Amino acid sequence: MPPADPGASRAVLIGVSRYDAMPADRQLPAVARNLDALAALLTDPRVWGLPPEHCAVVREPADSEAVLAAIRAAARAVTGDGTLLVYYAGHGLTDPLKDGGGALHLALPGSYEPGGTHLALDYGHVRTALLREAAGVPRKVVVLDCCWSALAIPGAMGGAANGTVFANSAAIEGTAVLTACAATRQARSPEGETYTAFTGALVDLLEQGLPGGPETLDVGTVYARLTARLGGRGMPAPQLGCTGDGSGIPLVRNTAAGPSGEHERGCGEAEEPPARDAAAELRRRGDYDQASRTLRSAAAVGDRDSVRDLAAHLRRSGHYAYAAELELAPPATLPALITRLRTAGIV
Repeated sequence: MPPADPGASRAVLIGVSRYDAMPADRQLPAVARNLDALAALLTDPRVWGLPPEHCAVVREPADSEAVLAAIRAAARAVTGDGTLLVYYAGHGLTDPLKDGGGALHLALPGSYEPGGTHLALDYGHVRTALLREAAGVPRKVVVLDCCWSALAIPGAMGGAANGTVFANSAAIEGTAVLTACAATRQARSPEGETYTAFTGALVDLLEQGLPGGPETLDVGTVYARLTARLGGRGMPAPQLGCTGDGSGIPLVRNTAAGPSGEHERGCGEAEEPPARDAAAELRRRGDYDQASRTLRSAAAVGDRDSVRDLAAHLRRSGHYAYAAELELAPPATLPALITRLRTAGIV
């Protein structure tokens, strides 16, 4: 299935790179470049082809209403089977003294830390705006590149004890929520890099495509590839929450696929290492938790090699019935099955 009709779709890209009440080491100049790159890619016919006027870029919003108004306007403008994409990059804030640290706030230019969440945008207001204004939009994708971002996914704190989060239900019906990290982790913006770590991996994927992949990259495929790319670099693992077939929402064209879906590889281009290789590299470094997250995440979105590796692990652990269930599971049931096994402490 190709990406949604660009003429019927809308995107809202929100970014905060400057914080008036935060020190120099908390400024995020890479966020401004994130916005430039994503706006250029989403309006590129090779990637999605949104008309520029359908891609709203909200830079350094003065207050919460500036963000919410842009989201409401975009939601109302989506027609037919169009897609609504909402992206935020900046600092994510929590306040343990206010709500136990269980709510995500998207920092605005006037926000500060600790205790400045009242000057940030409560993610709950974003959720409400989407529920109210985009109830009839069949495809909604929220991408959050900020610390603690998986707090946007219900149940995220349930895995906090072992630093692992995977949820297959999102806060908004009919929506995929893709986050840069878990509810207990901080996103990365490495000094000297052009983009933040998560968005940099996303930009690379949109620009370079997926060698040998399908003509269209859906949300689940994007998630699996970002997990492999970031995990192989020792970066925090992304999280995905969705309802219905949210992981199957067609997002962008695969720029590495030819007219028949065959890969067109340029001179010297290297193929992206599979998730199992990224997991093996992480184990070699001694980061076993991240290796397990990488493998589970890839298996949950249907990466067959990762499914086989997980099944082999289950057999080695004596869980033969679970191994058979995993190998025979239809792709659509994999997220729920792996979440169940993870919750039970089996994988």
